[in-house]
Amino acid sequence: MCELLLAVWPEPTSFEASLPWVESLERFGLGGYGWGVAWREEGEVRTYRHPSSLAQDPEGRARTAAVRSTHFMVHLRRPSKLTQISLADTQPFRTEGGEFAFAHNGRLDGAEGARADFAGLLHGRADSEVGFRLLQRLLSNGGAADAALLEVHRRLGGTANFGYLPSRGPALAYAGSAMNAMWRFEVAEAQVAATALHSGDQAVFDLCFAGAKHRRLIPVGSTVAIGEHQVATSGPPVRG
Repeated sequence: MCELLLAVWPEPTSFEASLPWVESLERFGLGGYGWGVAWREEGEVRTYRHPSSLAQDPEGRARTAAVRSTHFMVHLRRPSKLTQISLADTQPFRTEGGEFAFAHNGRLDGAEGARADFAGLLHGRADSEVGFRLLQRLLSNGGAADAALLEVHRRLGGTANFGYLPSRGPALAYAGSAMNAMWRFEVAEAQVAATALHSGDQAVFDLCFAGAKHRRLIPVGSTVAIGEHQVATSGPPVRG
């Protein structure tokens, strides 16, 4: 029941420009149990995470507001299990070398059955971290990122919107949940993908992204390159 946001700017821009969108997504969505942001800096992906809401983390807000980058990815958390609230379970997850960051909205039903496959690599209890480590393994074996995101969903099942921010190459948004649609659009010179507040209408634009142009629903089962012209369709809808 989380919310996701990816924003790609044509020039390095401070995260402060994105913060009103993030605050609105948290206010009107179901988040408030952890927040985090990933961005590109000096050839790697860096992250900030906090196990409270953005509204309850003024120091983190001030710290990240000054960060300048072209690429940002934000995760606002509402865990499926409220006993799993900790920094280790807070997203986005980042590889140790900063090669990419990953975020998930939904519930990966098969994650517990796959947890033993990643013994020693998991620091928390969230199903999303299992998806993150599976994606890392698929990419290390030479898989393409869009196909790997689909494969993570296929193997683990359930509902899944994914955000993928690599240190190089396009940021990707994967739509795999009919319960929380993902949209792509343009606003304030940024190319953006965002989840829809678990609302079956387009209220996310009235409440969070006033003035957004070129609004397009990302089809379930598809991956979109944000900030790029092409749309990579990964496969048919995955149901779970």
